[in-house]
Amino acid sequence: MANFIPPFADVGEKRFPTLTEKQQGHGCGEADRALFNGLQHRLEAEVGHVIAHAGLTGSDADMQQLRKAIQALISAATGGGDTSQFLLTSQARARLPLWPDIAAVSGVATVSAPSTGVVRLAAGSVIMHRGILPYTTVQTDFNTDASKTYHLRMNMTTGVVTLNDLANATYNPTAAAETSALFDSTYDDALLARIVTNSSNVATITALVNRNRFWTIIERTTSLFLGAGNYGASQLDPYTYNLARTPRINLQGYNVGVTADYRDSQEMGLLPQSVTRYGCNIFNYTVSEGAGGNYAFPYRFSVEI
Repeated sequence: MANFIPPFADVGEKRFPTLTEKQQGHGCGEADRALFNGLQHRLEAEVGHVIAHAGLTGSDADMQQLRKAIQALISAATGGGDTSQFLLTSQARARLPLWPDIAAVSGVATVSAPSTGVVRLAAGSVIMHRGILPYTTVQTDFNTDASKTYHLRMNMTTGVVTLNDLANATYNPTAAAETSALFDSTYDDALLARIVTNSSNVATITALVNRNRFWTIIERTTSLFLGAGNYGASQLDPYTYNLARTPRINLQGYNVGVTADYRDSQEMGLLPQSVTRYGCNIFNYTVSEGAGGNYAFPYRFSVEI
């Protein structure tokens, strides 16, 4: 019988196994008709429901209806196509080259220090793994020691959050600097925050932006007088952005709004320095070969991850 609608023994006498029968199976002796009917009914009712739910009509002549029903349900949910090309969630979480992304407008998880020696990850931050699986943080407290630097991280494969001591050789086997790109977020591991405690175990917390993509423009629109004479002069401008990954910096100087005292003989230059996931410095210099003044000039730069 392949038409499971209605299922076997739909209105006949039937019962389902007791706990003992579930554990030990059917005992010796005469078979229980009601139990047989119940077991067969349960199987056919389940199969028949899948077939009907998929919109198929039961048929005694078709022995492939369960498989067809499952494929029809998958096609309805995905828009159709060759089922051999379907991508499972587990496969997507291993293959899609997408970075952790926090759904908040700020792009950061909420991290605080409710008391001395305690750091708290608040509940409610939604972090997307590989663009397909969301994790929602639960309130979790971590104990800290004085004069330490920590990284708060989430393993995006398991959802487990850990507080990692930079001085721990297991976490930092090469004794890399805290600013090293070695600690940046990866596809499967999100760097949520840096925590630095002082000698009194009071924490300074830097929550970091986790975005699959992040891009912004920063600019200085005016020139700056650095000094008169034919000596080189420079200006070092610091910027902070606090990202979970070390960005690319694209720096460009321009002449809009430059002070009129610029000399044609000036050499001008721009250099990004100390670029980390937290910020960078823009080194802006001029060298005047004449007697005129030296000016730092306007520029803009993009920050992108």
